[in-house]
Amino acid sequence: MIAISFTGLARSGKDTAADYLVENCGFEKLVMSDELAEELAKAGKEDTKMNRSHMGTELRKKFGDDIVARRVFEKAGKRGLEKAIFVGPRSVSEIDFFEKNIEHFYLVAVTSKVSTRFERRTEVDGQTREKFLERDEHDKTQFELAEVIARANHLIENNSNIEDFHKKIDSLMQKIGC
Repeated sequence: MIAISFTGLARSGKDTAADYLVENCGFEKLVMSDELAEELAKAGKEDTKMNRSHMGTELRKKFGDDIVARRVFEKAGKRGLEKAIFVGPRSVSEIDFFEKNIEHFYLVAVTSKVSTRFERRTEVDGQTREKFLERDEHDKTQFELAEVIARANHLIENNSNIEDFHKKIDSLMQKIGC
């Protein structure tokens, strides 16, 4: 299996990058926070960004810091995926798990300026700049997102238009041989 994991702060372009590779390179996308949404549904709780965050903390305390990575990896295996994208790792333990279990694993950080990311926000994001930045701080401190981003093998800046972003993704794919 070849696997790419996109990491980054909210609205940096992780899902956009993953969707591009799904459409153009035959990858399948597994969003790590979807595991948390499934757990919230089982518990009868509302699916919100903060509830996903709390559920992630709860699962990690109960089953280990790499639980979400183990679950998405297991799903990829059950589906027999040759090319997988794991979107949104939040802990160093998750990256360690992927690196240990996937021979061809690439961690890619997608970065964008705060102003660009704030412009991309949706109704599920903080609508004031202060609330939006609170989520960044929460993700960097409550989890290990800052460390995960720092460990990335590759970096893609996403501050321009979609065509430029796609060119950067294509260039990265040439470098890693996909």
